[in-house]
Amino acid sequence: MNAIVGTFHPYFFIIAIGLTIMASYTALDMFILIRSSDQNKRMLFLGGTLSMGIGIWVMNFMGLIAADTNLLASYHIPLTILSIFIGVAFTGMAFIPFFDKKIRFYHLFIGSLLLTLAVIAIHIIGIYAMNITIKYNLLLFIFSGLLIFSSFLFSLSLLFPTKSYIYGNLVWLKPVSAIIISGSIAVGNALLKKATIFGKSNELVNTSNTDSSFFIYLVIFISVLIIGGLIVSSTLISKQLAASDTNLKDIKAALDASTIVAITDPYGTIVYVNDKFEEISKYSKDEIIGKNHRVINSGYHSKEFFQDLWKTIQSGKIWRGEIRNKAKDGTFYWVDTTIIPFLNRKGKPIQYIAIRSDISQRKLAEKNLLESTKEVRDITFALNQSSIVAITDEKGKITTVNEKFCEISKYSREELIGQDHRIINSGFHSKDFFKDLWSTIGQGKVWKGEICNRAKDGTLYWVNTTIVPFLNSKGKPYQYVAIRTDISNRKQAEEHLKETIKENNDIKFALDQSSIVAFTDAKGKITSVNDKFCEISKYSREEIIGQDHRVLNSGYHTKEFFKNLWKTIGEGKVWKGEIRNKAKDGTFYWVDTTIIPFVNDQGKPYQYLAIRNDITERKKTEEVLHRQDKLAAVGQLAAGVAHEIRNPLTSMKGYAEFLQLDESDPERLEFLNIILDEIERVNTIVEDFMVLAKPKAVELEEKNVVPVIKNVVSLLEFEARKKNVHLSFDCNQEIIQIECDENRLKQVFLNFIKNGIEAMPNGGDLHVRTLIHENNVQISIQDTGVGIPKDKLKKLGEPFYTTKKTGNGLGLMVSFKIIESHNGKVFVESEPNKGTTFNILLPAKTA
Repeated sequence: MNAIVGTFHPYFFIIAIGLTIMASYTALDMFILIRSSDQNKRMLFLGGTLSMGIGIWVMNFMGLIAADTNLLASYHIPLTILSIFIGVAFTGMAFIPFFDKKIRFYHLFIGSLLLTLAVIAIHIIGIYAMNITIKYNLLLFIFSGLLIFSSFLFSLSLLFPTKSYIYGNLVWLKPVSAIIISGSIAVGNALLKKATIFGKSNELVNTSNTDSSFFIYLVIFISVLIIGGLIVSSTLISKQLAASDTNLKDIKAALDASTIVAITDPYGTIVYVNDKFEEISKYSKDEIIGKNHRVINSGYHSKEFFQDLWKTIQSGKIWRGEIRNKAKDGTFYWVDTTIIPFLNRKGKPIQYIAIRSDISQRKLAEKNLLESTKEVRDITFALNQSSIVAITDEKGKITTVNEKFCEISKYSREELIGQDHRIINSGFHSKDFFKDLWSTIGQGKVWKGEICNRAKDGTLYWVNTTIVPFLNSKGKPYQYVAIRTDISNRKQAEEHLKETIKENNDIKFALDQSSIVAFTDAKGKITSVNDKFCEISKYSREEIIGQDHRVLNSGYHTKEFFKNLWKTIGEGKVWKGEIRNKAKDGTFYWVDTTIIPFVNDQGKPYQYLAIRNDITERKKTEEVLHRQDKLAAVGQLAAGVAHEIRNPLTSMKGYAEFLQLDESDPERLEFLNIILDEIERVNTIVEDFMVLAKPKAVELEEKNVVPVIKNVVSLLEFEARKKNVHLSFDCNQEIIQIECDENRLKQVFLNFIKNGIEAMPNGGDLHVRTLIHENNVQISIQDTGVGIPKDKLKKLGEPFYTTKKTGNGLGLMVSFKIIESHNGKVFVESEPNKGTTFNILLPAKTA
């Protein structure tokens, strides 16, 4: 049979289309609610799946019944139930992908394919449930399937676009999609019937029309109840969700208006920010979405801070704290942050919502408050460290004192509290002084002055005092704060200043009495001289003022000498040296000179002060010593010559006298007498040489040996400096009287000190010391030179024995003899590479 036998009932088909539209609309409404709400997702999915599945089954069932009601004669209820379950199952699988946040095209493709399979499966199982033999027109069957698939794909694409999902403005889309889906199901069923060749089974059982109609109406009634229940449930749920959405929108609006909101995925990638977030961060939504919060990291917090944050929220707990962030323009802002994790069924976070409040102003206020508090503490601390503070009531009773007050007054805090300031009154000031003080502060005015107080131990101290009255609302003092600074040292300094001025005047007087002083301007013109200058130069003050020092030039020094002098002082450096000047009467005198430049702010000299000391006598002594050195050289030559001549003369004289004893010839005796006379004459000449070499006869006088040593040390100081030797003299007494020949002792000291300097070719230290030991004065001359080996130490003082390459040994011999002539002794101590010490022991003159 090419068609089903029976009469077509259009009202069944219309009812089927209506029920299918209602079911499709309800199903789509529930699936959209799943996408837009996080509540009752399971119930919505179950309701939507049942609604869509039953709608497809009703369309198929009613379509077949509308064609021929007699088909119910052999209808199998179990197969019908199976077709409903299969249709519901395919529908459920079709809409499972729509749970994802983002819809892809392959989701729509799979969903449409599964819905198409649901339609085909219900149709095929429904035909078999009516016990009908079928054959298919394959091409038409495939065309029908493709048409149904395309309709489903188009409808789902309208409701669930792949690019962006819009949660609102779907009122017209749902009915249109429901009509398209219903139409596709109806048209699909019609085409499937066209593609199907029906044949009645032999087992067809005749049933009355009354039973068939009753069964049809029962099915329609049940379908209407089921679909109606689903529609009512959908409507109630929609209203409830709409109310919830309204509340959520209100809450969101309130949050957006008052707080900074951001939503991130489980990995911390930002998926949503509100306007407040954009406003405070200076980033737009396009710049921030897809990034994580490192983009606003200010670097203020440590890695441990963020590790603790992530540990908290990843464990599903809420994190609260304060974070400093960095805006796009580089400015910093503080936010009070609450991060709430949203968990899935397994308790794992699926997203995080961060709600922040801008607390930058509060943090700034806190910082300013802390700084102000710290500043107050610092001022109080500084005040307590530097000043003496006391607070009294309006009657003058002490209520508070700091440590400095106790420290300077020597009273404890317990002894001072409750007392008035009479406890430290020194009696130095008059009663009128304190009356004026109280009158000033009693009127609410600040009093300042200097007060002398007395400490507990009786000592006096001065304080610079400021007393500040604090006034009540009536303008009357209710307490006084006294801030004092210890000026005892300043007061003492003032007293010392008076003494210092007098001392300076005394020093100036002493300088004028002892030294030759002259001031010159920057060009060297003499502006001031003292009496000593006039005395030694023989010029009056009037004759010398306005002149330069060329008036005293003796012509002794070269032009380079004075050029170097002026170059030194012109650079602002002190010049020291010895100058020979010429007095008005033509006599020459030597001065040890120190010229000190006084410089201005630019470092240029504006005047010079020359301080001179007369060293004419010292220079004369140096000349005498120089001549003595020359004579000593001649004496050394004479001693050498005499030594070489005397030995052969002695032999000649001895042999001549021996020959004279055995000679009887008068003529020969005469010749021998002539020889002896000539030998005696030569010996006399040799004796004259020896007298030149010998020290002069000792003439002892009582002298103070200390200045003698100082004089020699000062003479050799320059030579020591040239050889990088530090020469020093130590003596614990100013006067040590001995019997001596001053010049000969000088010769000894000069010889020993020179030897010490020459023993240190690379420089070193040479110390001269004196001390009294058992009525003897011991003079030690110690160097840090090369030292003398023990085998050579024993031969020191022998004639013509020396440790120096150019010496002749006579210097030490003469020195030892001079000390012996003074009833003294010389002890030499030496060690190679550690130095040598000459110890001179001379009898001291006892009082």
